[in-house]
Amino acid sequence: MRKQPWQFQFTEQADQVMDRLSLRQPEIAEAIGRKIRWLVENADFIQHEKMAGIEEYSLHVGQFRILYTLDFQRRIITIVDIGRHNEVYHRLQRRIRRRRK
Repeated sequence: MRKQPWQFQFTEQADQVMDRLSLRQPEIAEAIGRKIRWLVENADFIQHEKMAGIEEYSLHVGQFRILYTLDFQRRIITIVDIGRHNEVYHRLQRRIRRRRK
């Protein structure tokens, strides 16, 4: 029996970043879009790079990072955040601190 294909969704944060990139840096937005489509098509075949101590995974697109989660049961990839390396990790650290409160 064939597995259900993976779907993807964006958090509000990731959606806002993609909107800004589409206007200001369309070539980067296109590269990120291609990488997300690649992820959806290959999610069953790649080794996902899990970040230490948290549920998010990371994909690299040049200087940019795509943070995402995987729901293996529902086969949904959630794009949590997108941005330059330092920006993404600073926002991630703030989210982690808020979760712990």
